Amino acid sequence: MAEPMPAGARGVAAAFRVVPALQAARLDEHRIARLRTRPLPERGPVAVLAGLVVGRVPPGVSVTRHRHGPVPLRVYDPAGSSKRRALVLALHGGGFVLGSARQQDWLHGRLAQDLDAVVVAPDYRLAPEHPFPAAVDDCWTALRWAVDNAHDLGADASRLCLVGESAGANLAAVTCRRAVDEGVPVAHQALLYPPVDLTEGPAATRSYAEHGDAAIGSAAALRWFRDAYLGPDGDPADPRCSPALADVAGLPPTLVLLAGHDPLRDAAASYADALAAAGTRVLVVDHPGMPHGFLGFPGLARDARAAVRAVVADAARALA
Repeated sequence: MAEPMPAGARGVAAAFRVVPALQAARLDEHRIARLRTRPLPERGPVAVLAGLVVGRVPPGVSVTRHRHGPVPLRVYDPAGSSKRRALVLALHGGGFVLGSARQQDWLHGRLAQDLDAVVVAPDYRLAPEHPFPAAVDDCWTALRWAVDNAHDLGADASRLCLVGESAGANLAAVTCRRAVDEGVPVAHQALLYPPVDLTEGPAATRSYAEHGDAAIGSAAALRWFRDAYLGPDGDPADPRCSPALADVAGLPPTLVLLAGHDPLRDAAASYADALAAAGTRVLVVDHPGMPHGFLGFPGLARDARAAVRAVVADAARALA
């Protein structure tokens, strides 16, 4: 059940209601292009101000850029050395249309530092120019690159974890399923308010009815992003875009993060139940006062740090 949103999250929700660039209904190819060509600066006064909202890479974590074929990769490496450093594939959110690894610097940097992990974050191709399954293919390519280059990165490929936020959580669940099927060992996955079913199934849930008009992640926005992602030929029932419709047997220990003001909350909770029924160790972490996407603005989201601590603690338990 939802609780009242604290002040910081309410402020972000208010911005989503009045700023045209944040409203999916007003997105067109020109607005999308403008948003993508205005990346967060790495330094300077604007970077400092943005960091107060979206956070920054923690001190002691270095960031390097790589490329594997067409896929740019952002790699986060904590200070010091370790022979058993975990390897994390981190997939950003943004509705399959927006977002970047850079915009999740805070989350990726915290995972690198607190879990003692090398974090590989790809900038997978985005819709609508690159509809499904382009992002799925890019995330798999990134996982294979990370595993194949783990030794050179200073990580242990046998300690592989997947973390995804929003649309990235969908891609993480799909990538984890393929990894298990193809014999790539995955120690843990963390799915942060995941959209696991792109059919109309979630529309029948209570959370969808109660929060369908949410400022962040409204039902209209979710459908717009889904349609942009699938394009004219995509099938929402394809398990590569709706992991809730895939086989859930044999998956690694999983954390599922829920947000109380998220229309997708109940569908994500049902997915967690299905994993547990299939024998997976599942930890469900509920933040009833938070909206969808709250890890994207940790400077204003009261629960962001606690959520990351839960992810790190559960992953560490799986890696022990």
